[in-house]
Amino acid sequence: MINIDDVEYTEDDLSEIAQMHVKRVNALRNEAGELQMLLEEKNVLISAYANAIRESVKEVEEVEPEAV
Repeated sequence: MINIDDVEYTEDDLSEIAQMHVKRVNALRNEAGELQMLLEEKNVLISAYANAIRESVKEVEEVEPEAV
C-alpha cells in the first residue's frame, strides 16, 4: 500500500512512472537512513578522539608542575 495525501493506493493503481518514482523515493529514504547512521557513528568517533585529546592534555598539565 502506498499512502499519498492520506489516500491509500495499491501499486496497480499507479502508472508505471509513478511506480518508478515510488521505488526511487523508497531507495532515497533508505540511503538517507544509512547516511544518518553513518553521520551518528562519525559523531561518536569525533567525540572519542576529542576526549582522547583532552585526556592527553590533562596528563601533560599534571606532569609539568612536578618537573619544574
